[in-house]
Amino acid sequence: MDKLHAVLTGDIVRSRSLSHRQLEKVRNRLDWCTEQLNGLKRRLVHGRVDFFRGDSWQMLLNEPTQALRAALYARAALLAFEECTTRISIGIGPVTEISRRRISQSTGKAFVLSGHALDQMKPGERLAIELPDAWRETSAWLKVMLRMCDAVAGHWKPRQAEAALRALEGLTQTEIADAIKPPISQQAVAKALAGGDWNAIDAALAQFEVAVGALPTKAAKRSTT
Repeated sequence: MDKLHAVLTGDIVRSRSLSHRQLEKVRNRLDWCTEQLNGLKRRLVHGRVDFFRGDSWQMLLNEPTQALRAALYARAALLAFEECTTRISIGIGPVTEISRRRISQSTGKAFVLSGHALDQMKPGERLAIELPDAWRETSAWLKVMLRMCDAVAGHWKPRQAEAALRALEGLTQTEIADAIKPPISQQAVAKALAGGDWNAIDAALAQFEVAVGALPTKAAKRSTT
């Protein structure tokens, strides 16, 4: 398979403090994220999110340009509705074989890179990305961009995360106000988005999508990373 994919690998932060019921709700929320993301862009997520080792999960995206949006969406949803967070690593590259049974049993560069990025995360980091060596220059500044996004999202409160979640869906401030339960005012939405530095996140998303969309497939074949 020459087509580029993105693999999101994550684990739940401080999962040992969660009860079995709470952890099950977290898994259900990530399933919900898959459904929502596929509603925003048809067949964005391949299959279902896969869970393993109790608190770890993996998601395969057919459109790597949407990887940062999907990662922030999952992070915002968990904080807004389950009051927990997750580390997420993004690996972008070709996929050799996609398992029909479990996504985590699939093979290819994107899976290797995603797992490596998660293993290499430093304490306090919760968002990372890894690309093949052929794209070293692009990878370098994307890593910096994601570190800045991580810092911004790290300050979100649950209400700010919910506002960001709806903004990631492309809703206007008025639509976000109506979508939040119970509904709030448009002014309250504007305050939540400003407090969560949404404009910075939105600008980063646009640049990420342009950069990843320009990656050449052939470079992935030559890379040995």
